[in-house]
Amino acid sequence: MEKVVLVGINSQFIHTNLAIRYLKNYVEKYSSLKIELYESNINNQIQSIITDLFRLNGNHYIFSTYIWNKEYVFSIIKELKKIMPHITVTLGGPEVSYNAKESLIENKSIDFVLVGEGEKVLLNFLTNENKNQKGVAFLKSGEFAYLGDEFPIENLDTIPFPYNDEELKENIKILYYESSRGCPFSCSYCLSSIDKGVRYLSLERVKSDLKRFLDSGVELVKFVDRTYNLRKDRYLGIWEYLLENYKEGVTFHFEINANIFDEEIIAFLKKVPDGYFQFEVGVQSINKETMDSINRRNLLERLRNNIKAISKNIHLHVDLIAGLPYDTYDTFKDSFDYVYDLDAEMIQLGFLKILSGTKIASEIEKYDYKYIEFPPYEVLSNCFIKYEELVKLKNVEKMLDYYYNSEKFKYSVKFIIENYYNRPFDFFEDISNYYDKQNLLGLGHKVVTIFNNLVKFFEEKNFQGKNIFIEYLKLDYLLLGKPGVYPEWFISNKDKEKYNNIIIEKDFISSREGYKKTEFEKFNYDVLNNKNGEIEIFFNYTKKKTILEPF
Repeated sequence: MEKVVLVGINSQFIHTNLAIRYLKNYVEKYSSLKIELYESNINNQIQSIITDLFRLNGNHYIFSTYIWNKEYVFSIIKELKKIMPHITVTLGGPEVSYNAKESLIENKSIDFVLVGEGEKVLLNFLTNENKNQKGVAFLKSGEFAYLGDEFPIENLDTIPFPYNDEELKENIKILYYESSRGCPFSCSYCLSSIDKGVRYLSLERVKSDLKRFLDSGVELVKFVDRTYNLRKDRYLGIWEYLLENYKEGVTFHFEINANIFDEEIIAFLKKVPDGYFQFEVGVQSINKETMDSINRRNLLERLRNNIKAISKNIHLHVDLIAGLPYDTYDTFKDSFDYVYDLDAEMIQLGFLKILSGTKIASEIEKYDYKYIEFPPYEVLSNCFIKYEELVKLKNVEKMLDYYYNSEKFKYSVKFIIENYYNRPFDFFEDISNYYDKQNLLGLGHKVVTIFNNLVKFFEEKNFQGKNIFIEYLKLDYLLLGKPGVYPEWFISNKDKEKYNNIIIEKDFISSREGYKKTEFEKFNYDVLNNKNGEIEIFFNYTKKKTILEPF
């Protein structure tokens, strides 16, 4: 019997490949075959991965191929075939599924491409000597051969749970989960728009799967449903089950459409414990022409109200896409300011990718798109935005990660924007220009250096009120944890005797432990109430989130 190895090359070590687990478990459930899994990531050396695959001594290697790993996978299989010329190499996944013919012609090391939903296709492919099955593409005497698409699985409950107990107990990676497949929307840039209709796991099956996650003590489970909250009875039923079985320390992530929340949903979500749910909300743009052109509809006022209503206890990520039709540099600023005002924990500034098979890929000439013609197929310009403007937005994205998404500058950056800028975007543009001028953009920076750079930026701008700004920056710095080093701008004013007395009063095993897990500082401006006057704050680092206690 041939040895089959399913290969997942992830974008980061912390990720898991959900697809290869579904494929393995499905094939093993409905046949006598046994499949081995191999996972690595694009940060590992190709030579090391080739060696690992060689040592597995497989006969048939099947690669899960995505936009982030296509070039990597193509390089691996080309070299692998040199040292293992008799192996069979098969590729599946969205990066080859929509252009199987081109992939087979481009890389002669590929023997087969599996097209579309993989479970049934792979099962039929591996259990039949005749490889000319539906969903299987290959070259026969140099000619492209393909019988057509396999029908999707109607009853998703027939697909086994993807993880084994050992993986659940490891708890060192993000685990992904799928409770539905398909998307009812037709966003012109998205591959999910190609597959019409939505199929669901039964509510009872989902509850059973979630119980396994909850019982195992995992920390983060990300639902990969394209839009989770489509059928209210179903998605609310899942949320109610999670709330009834709440466990501290675990977070469930959902991609949601916040436009369609009603009062009942908002009231329910307000009851969810802080940090238990995490939402990703795709805004993309607030420009009406842009939204119309990409087949999206946002009810902006309702969206804002819904997000703000749940922002106190739901961790929120909001998405923007630069490079969409009709979005200029100036109109993008409006979208940026809109999402900034939502007060989410993270703003994900992405850049349009021209993906084969999408509607926008057929509009390249219409909008004069120039884009990178290899993964990630990112837009370089169009008739609405220039390349140099997209480069500026790339720099803004980096500053956004440093000074917003890191959640390390909540007080200091808010102080700067509210006092010296008319709009949030202008601050991020301004500080990105500063980094560019100082040749800092291409460098890696330690956290303390990013703090120091903000001080230097403030000084170069010659803003008034530096003494107040520094007090807010001190607060941000102490919120990170017990300082190992104090920057030059951080002048401590703490009352050491008072600090010692507080440590004695607190229930620590020893004074040493108390000092190790806390800090105390006197501020010359009331940074918690935003007013003149001194305030002393005790910082307790014993919990996951720093606890502040004013004195």
